[in-house]
Amino acid sequence: MNNHNFDVDIQLPSSNQKVKINKDFIEVNNKKIMCNNIEAIKYGVSMVGNKKKPSSKNYIIEIKSNNGEQLSINFSSNTVQPILAEDHTYYYIMAGLWQYAKKQLVNKLVETLNQAQSFKVADVEVNNTGFAMPYKNWFWGKTKIGNITWADSDYYLEKGILHLNSKTNGKMKAKLSIHNDWNAVVLNTLLHYLWQDNRKEKLAKGEVI
Repeated sequence: MNNHNFDVDIQLPSSNQKVKINKDFIEVNNKKIMCNNIEAIKYGVSMVGNKKKPSSKNYIIEIKSNNGEQLSINFSSNTVQPILAEDHTYYYIMAGLWQYAKKQLVNKLVETLNQAQSFKVADVEVNNTGFAMPYKNWFWGKTKIGNITWADSDYYLEKGILHLNSKTNGKMKAKLSIHNDWNAVVLNTLLHYLWQDNRKEKLAKGEVI
């Protein structure tokens, strides 16, 4: 059986961008970032116009390298329907991004946790025992840093927002935007992985997953 080809090579008419994605690099209009230098991604689809009757869709995919270079892939539709040609274009590009960028970013975060180290997404710090995030006991109160163990944590994704919560303290919660916060979407995939096969419980015990 032949392996699926995830390479992307496309011209985007609405933004006049030439996009290439393969195992070695991501390129937009001759500006290139090597895949092994990718540090973060974010992406999303937003409606334009009236909330009840939008007129078009905007598709945005952003990539950042470990030396601060950024690429932005953006295009739009002229209408809103259940299935648009632009939706297929978005899925085509995202398949390449997942294979050559997002997958390796998830693996890097797993390795970071296996080494009992931490990383941050927006103002949330993640380590092998759970989350640390700023919170207030009351609206005008002083901001504190709260620690949430894996056993006390929960998460869900809703309308492009990744919600991280403590099960026992309603004040300890964070909202990360898949569209706007670098690597929020990578964290969401990582959490899905950790919630399977008792992986987060193993991490908490110091075991390698």
